[in-house]
Amino acid sequence: MLIKYRQAFAGNAAWRFSTAGFIARLPVSMVGIGILMYVEAERGSYTIAGAVSGSISIAGAIGGPASSRLVDKLGQHRVLPIQIALILVCSTALVFLIPSDVPAPYLFIFSIGSGLAYPSIGALVRSRWTALLSSGPILLTAFSIESMIDELIFIVGPTIAAFSSVKVHPAAPQILAMLFLSMGGFWLASMRSSEPPINLNQSKHGKPVIFQNGLIYMWGVHVAIGLFFGAVETSIIAFTKLAGQPVYGGIVMALWAFGSLVGGFVYGGLHLKSPLHKHLIVVCLLLVPATAAMIFINSISALALLAVAAGIGISPLLIASAGITQRRSPDGRTTEAIASMYAGISLGFAFAAAMAGWLIDNRGTNYAFALGSLSTLITLAIILVGRNKFSTKI
Repeated sequence: MLIKYRQAFAGNAAWRFSTAGFIARLPVSMVGIGILMYVEAERGSYTIAGAVSGSISIAGAIGGPASSRLVDKLGQHRVLPIQIALILVCSTALVFLIPSDVPAPYLFIFSIGSGLAYPSIGALVRSRWTALLSSGPILLTAFSIESMIDELIFIVGPTIAAFSSVKVHPAAPQILAMLFLSMGGFWLASMRSSEPPINLNQSKHGKPVIFQNGLIYMWGVHVAIGLFFGAVETSIIAFTKLAGQPVYGGIVMALWAFGSLVGGFVYGGLHLKSPLHKHLIVVCLLLVPATAAMIFINSISALALLAVAAGIGISPLLIASAGITQRRSPDGRTTEAIASMYAGISLGFAFAAAMAGWLIDNRGTNYAFALGSLSTLITLAIILVGRNKFSTKI
């Protein structure tokens, strides 16, 4: 199993851009909770805090694919530094404006600006892997590595954000996020040797990439995955809080991420020859009963066990989806395609989190967990409808 991981990191380039990507991606897991805690601490309103934090996510879902399209056209070394500079301006403005007497609507100017400018670092790194390894089983292992890094980020990042906010200053998570993005982002942009080549024949990109080669089905899969994430993660936090043990919410979320990390490691080391869309079907069939069981739980320990079980399927689901996306992306547009998929996750997450919140307030956590289970069925249905598109070559 470890042989494939050693093959993926055979050259120094992979270690360097993957490490830079890890550092630059840390803010993804810090900014949301950091803004939430900072705004609430300074303005005493969870409503404003949630709105500002949410506006960054929604703007990022819009700006990510657009900026990635520019990256495919102009190159990472040209676009990424400009994005980082814009984010530094907007984030610095937020650090100073949040504790001031400036009316709340002015905060949205800079939160939305920050979200629109935010680079899809995960897509940039995965496109470098694609350029380095082309297609094949080792590329799938590389995607597994990045998926495990994503999970590690969502274990480490929120911990850093929460600790620095409480022990240092409410603005500390934002400042650290800017530091990590600058360090990792500028380092990544400087690695010209591993940067994917610009496709000069794609000077006119035409219609959005998700409307080509059946990728609209894969985008739908990612939206449904986002629904799943948003519903289940919101439900976990609410369930533990209503049980009088809010601190266990973070622990269960960490177990959820740990399960995904383990699932990604095992999946990435396997030598599977079956089509990737069949991997998606199998994983969804395993996720459906695990998430359905959450509807009927009555203890945090049962929730923790089911979170690990469901988490094991998350990374394989995302890895196989990334593999299909890469294989069906038009030449020279891999970054845009992968970024569009992650934008789909963000949109699905935002909608499901809001819907789950309403269900929790008005019906109970079991209804919110049911939304998560329904999302896995929706994911499976889209995969089955689009399986012919996923399996045919372009």
